Amino acid sequence: MNMNEILEVFRYCGMNCEILEVGDGWKVIVSEHGGHIFGPFSDLYPEGIFWIPDAVKDKNRYKELIDNGIWNIGGDRVWIAPEIQFNIRDRSRFRETLDTPKTIDPGSYRMSREKDCIRLSMSLDLESHNTVEGSMHIDFSRMIHYAPDPLRKLPAYRELMEGLSYCGLEEVIDLKVSSDQDVLAESWDLLQIRPKGTLFIPMYEPLRGTDHYEPAGDHETVADNGICLRITGDSRYKIAYRSAVMTGRFGYLADSDTDSSVLIIVCYPNNPSAMYSEEPPLIEGDTGYSIHVYNDDGNSGGFAEMECNMLTVGNPTRIHHSTDRLTKWIFTGKTDRLKRIAQILLGWHI
Repeated sequence: MNMNEILEVFRYCGMNCEILEVGDGWKVIVSEHGGHIFGPFSDLYPEGIFWIPDAVKDKNRYKELIDNGIWNIGGDRVWIAPEIQFNIRDRSRFRETLDTPKTIDPGSYRMSREKDCIRLSMSLDLESHNTVEGSMHIDFSRMIHYAPDPLRKLPAYRELMEGLSYCGLEEVIDLKVSSDQDVLAESWDLLQIRPKGTLFIPMYEPLRGTDHYEPAGDHETVADNGICLRITGDSRYKIAYRSAVMTGRFGYLADSDTDSSVLIIVCYPNNPSAMYSEEPPLIEGDTGYSIHVYNDDGNSGGFAEMECNMLTVGNPTRIHHSTDRLTKWIFTGKTDRLKRIAQILLGWHI
């Protein structure tokens, strides 16, 4: 399917959408429903770079997902963390009680546009469980626009980009909270990607992750300058990495049967002084993780997720308002040239 065909399915489902140019020949679809970002689309990648479920090929199947408020509709989204507090009612039975509130996704977004910038905003109330009982009122907004090529000021830019194509988008994420209890919150970006490939997480000091569900096992490899994770979409694991050793960037290089591929790099505001309040379901009080990676077993569609968390707010932090900038850089073209880009932006010799 191409972008126009996917748009037709979205219209059939009653989804209000905007198209945003994010590079030369590249576009994304931004949906008011759930605040998801789909694509990026180009002539060479008509189906889009980000993962989207096969249900989109059947407009009635996809409409069923939309009508039922199912979150797993593809693309890039921003939720409110911590999951252990808002999505899981009983950590001792975390699988059975895991349920994303509809107020988070699809939520009640209002979408507006000013030239080449799209704004998504909503207000919501969330109940807190496990870590503290209580409730929180949240005012949440995202400004989405094109992100210029991070390499453009380098002297060798033309040589570096020869035979490559670039697209990028930036989100300015604003979070305001109020609560009478010590409830915490943080913006949480989840980018659904297509398997298979390798995720590269550069670190100042290599440190293995902490498993949340089934162990990552052999999917995780320690390298000299960080962690490599195999992304397969057929073996479930969720693993988290501590902010103290993170560089604020991580990237994904897709496998390819040809000499061309896709490189996705996420640049986020890692701050080890922040709380990062997410906890593994069975390790109470273990916090400080700014990156999570999810690999599906195929039962939910066979995707994977690059996840990063933003600044923690709430009464215990004495901070009740955060504004974070999150950027995605996407390069396509010859794999050997993409490896050179990864060396520059991730410090990784692939």
